[in-house]
Amino acid sequence: NKKKNKIEHIMMAREKYSRKTWMDLPPKLDDYPSGNWLTTTFFVCVMLSGWVASWLAQLLFTYTVGWFISSKTRLQFWNGYLFRLCAAAPVARFVPGISIKKTVNSWQPTEEYVNGKKAVMIIANHRSFMDPFALGSAMLPLETKYVAKSELFKVPFGGWAMKRGGDLAVRFDKNKNQGWGTVKGSTGQLLLQAAEHLQNGNSIAIFPEGTRMGFDATRAAEAAAHESKLMPFKPPFFDLAKKLNISVVCVAMRGTDDVWPVGSNMQRPASVLIDIAEPISPTQFNSDVEFADAMRIKLGKMYQDLCSAS
Repeated sequence: NKKKNKIEHIMMAREKYSRKTWMDLPPKLDDYPSGNWLTTTFFVCVMLSGWVASWLAQLLFTYTVGWFISSKTRLQFWNGYLFRLCAAAPVARFVPGISIKKTVNSWQPTEEYVNGKKAVMIIANHRSFMDPFALGSAMLPLETKYVAKSELFKVPFGGWAMKRGGDLAVRFDKNKNQGWGTVKGSTGQLLLQAAEHLQNGNSIAIFPEGTRMGFDATRAAEAAAHESKLMPFKPPFFDLAKKLNISVVCVAMRGTDDVWPVGSNMQRPASVLIDIAEPISPTQFNSDVEFADAMRIKLGKMYQDLCSAS
């Protein structure tokens, strides 16, 4: 009880800091309170145990029930759900001092989406390594396939579970001078894999800014100069959504960087607020660029509204 009261006291005090960092472009690590050892210890323990548990659960499912599932994408649907349920959700829900809440008006996925009969593309703002944990937890029971750096798939247990769950690997080019900043030719392969998921009812989730706010000062300056206050969105996935007539769901997250700011390896007690918008059809947009720009403005407005909310 003493530890719980101490963390609650820290969280209340840190709410005073938060409004300063929410709209900072780029956010500065010195503006965040220092990391908390108790929160970090619980975070790491819950995260690692969740990775191991989800990977073992996937193996058990694959070699029992999975024998009777003929579709590869359907098997990936359930393995991905196990990963989100056993790994992402516990980190977001069970680490002392970290609170994840959704707005009362947030969209609730209907049965056809939850059961993998129909897909959507989730897009979210990106300010922290905490984002996938918060987003995965908030979207459940909707299972989504995440687009993530290929290096993450090499992480023991966690990366193995991502791969078995059908998450999509982005192969970034270290020189960042080819097209989308990826290894030449890999973007087309990535989009083909995403298309297969979407056509088979597996929703996907992307961070269209491409990197965390604050990681690249030049791109943060681009965000500061734009009405959305978000970095430019990458259009390839919006082109894919238009071609397949897949609706887009905007998800704004406020406070994930309070938990885990860019440049820090430690976590902090903090509250995260998430707003999930209704699906938006791509048919009203004439091009992928127009679609991407409109979603950038929409998501930016949602984030700014969260920042001004109490």
